[in-house]
Amino acid sequence: MTSPPGKCRIKVQKKFMAFFGIVPLLLATAMIKVPCPVCDGSGSVSSTGMEGVVISGMNSITVSVSLNGCNNYRLLDDQITLVLYNNSTRDAHGYVNLYLLDYAKSTILDTQFTVVDVPAGNEVTDLFDIYFKVNTDTVGNTRVTAEVVGSNIPCKACNGTGAVSLNAWPLYNGMKNNLKETQRILQPYNSPLLIPAGDAVS
Repeated sequence: MTSPPGKCRIKVQKKFMAFFGIVPLLLATAMIKVPCPVCDGSGSVSSTGMEGVVISGMNSITVSVSLNGCNNYRLLDDQITLVLYNNSTRDAHGYVNLYLLDYAKSTILDTQFTVVDVPAGNEVTDLFDIYFKVNTDTVGNTRVTAEVVGSNIPCKACNGTGAVSLNAWPLYNGMKNNLKETQRILQPYNSPLLIPAGDAVS
């Protein structure tokens, strides 16, 4: 049994009304900016007390290399050991920037932040399992090295602007604790001496 023509037209009209009502609403909420919940509108994530922290030792071992994204890129699983010493009288909580370097081209292939806590006047040893992403055609020697981030870093959620769109706010707010721990940013770096791939670095 088929529905009367009038009812079909009403259903179609309701669908069009819902579509043309929702789309403008989504566009409007995408254009409205509100303070970023990750950085509380400051545009940066705090890295406190890190000015007194130095890297006194480092070791990196590539555990595995796998093809991902329909073989469009490789993931390098590296186990990184960092020995950090805080020579100040202030406890440190902040970020260390980990770089994957390509020696042949003297370029940074990928970088990640990791969060560390170093009590005042103490030395700590942290072990991290880090994944670096590289192109499938990447060849040659690579090395992982690190740099202490001594000041605040631009918030990745809002790109340092301090504001996000209204429709993205619930997502960032629900993930803010995790996002604060996994902020990433690329910074300039002067390549050190070359070391053959696969060797431990220190």
